[in-house]
Amino acid sequence: MFLEEIFPTPIWGFDLKEDLDSIRYWIKTQWQDDNHGRQVSNVGGWQSHDYRSFGGTPIKSLTDRILKESVPICAALGVPESDRQVSNLWLNVNPKYAYNAVHVHPEAKLSGVFYVQGDEDSGKICFVRDNDFATGTVAPLETRFSSAEWRYPPKENRLLIFPSWVKHHVMANLSDEERISISFNVQ
Repeated sequence: MFLEEIFPTPIWGFDLKEDLDSIRYWIKTQWQDDNHGRQVSNVGGWQSHDYRSFGGTPIKSLTDRILKESVPICAALGVPESDRQVSNLWLNVNPKYAYNAVHVHPEAKLSGVFYVQGDEDSGKICFVRDNDFATGTVAPLETRFSSAEWRYPPKENRLLIFPSWVKHHVMANLSDEERISISFNVQ
């Protein structure tokens, strides 16, 4: 007998120790300067325009950590070694009932999210299986092999990194507090 897990979808998670108060203050300042933001996959929340330069900001150590972790992650995925960069990063502030529709990040190698503020009720990120026709009928019990979605709750100071081709969405924030996160792409 042998067991192989074909077509696995890895999600990497890191619990960090970033200065969340400084990051929160910086995000609120950016929000005030760019209060219109943009609409991409966000519904009901605010999303900043892209940032591509991080020096002199409280997220510099975060972007450095993302780049450090991207080296072994890309090697595990079979992505050729090259000069890695956080190609774009954006800020998200999601009040009660705000959510993000299903999407992918087609022009990146890796994508991810860092939680600045959020709890169990403020909207889980959900990774979606493309071929879910068998779930619920052939394999009605949810396991990592049969689940149509795999969910992670927001946790302050947690960084998630995943292949950019993985479909995902964020459930509605049902908390009275805002969910604040930083999303990014790595090239």
